[in-house]
Amino acid sequence: MRTPCIASRSTMVAAIICLLLAAPGTAAQQGRPPSAEYSQGLQFTNLGNMPIAGLLERGAFEIDLRMYPDGGLFSFVTIGLFQSMNVGLSYGADNVVGRGKVDWNPNVEAAVKLRIISETVNLPAVAVGYATQGYGPWLGEDDQQRYMVKSPGLYAVASKNWRFLFELGTHFGINKSLEKDDDSDLNFFGGIDVSLSPELYLLIEYDTALNDNDDEALGYGNGYLNFGVKWAATPRLRLELIFTNLLEEIRIVYTDWF
Repeated sequence: MRTPCIASRSTMVAAIICLLLAAPGTAAQQGRPPSAEYSQGLQFTNLGNMPIAGLLERGAFEIDLRMYPDGGLFSFVTIGLFQSMNVGLSYGADNVVGRGKVDWNPNVEAAVKLRIISETVNLPAVAVGYATQGYGPWLGEDDQQRYMVKSPGLYAVASKNWRFLFELGTHFGINKSLEKDDDSDLNFFGGIDVSLSPELYLLIEYDTALNDNDDEALGYGNGYLNFGVKWAATPRLRLELIFTNLLEEIRIVYTDWF
């Protein structure tokens, strides 16, 4: 059962955004921005909604705010605990932006990712992980006990960067969501990101949603085709606009080093 709370959501969100935008863009002088082994640009930890093999460097941390329709907001904190391991926590609520009561999600969600194979010229990076954060509103009040888009759960993913006239990242993964009461099948996902410049990226992602296509499941049966734009406004601050089959989401990502 969610705990309702009344607060000045618009003021809170605006203050967070202003704080991030005001952060000095001197990370390039204080430390290296995260980059893949064979990429000159940014290394992402997620493409759109699904994880990829990218990691934060050891000693780096990332604050990720994701806003979605109906005033929803997720906050993620990810830490580069070791060179090949990231850990994180996330929490969210509906109706954070707007009037009315805030509907807090029932749980703080967790994530851990371990890179087991590093990328080489010929081989992709491979990572395994666990993530319980889904996307969209929590549907527990409708006896669904899940997010609108299921969390990845247990997963394995391979990512490879290529250099042509531009940089291209390719990603493919398999996952087993723990939200399996309505459909417990294995799922597959994949996508690409294209670097238009060191600061601007386009992405396309397809989640087959094979774990959400039974008769009693919420999925459409055709999966989720997602598009997005990522813009590195400063070495520390990244803005992302993600379009999914169900949602239009805006993300604000802040990365720094301890």
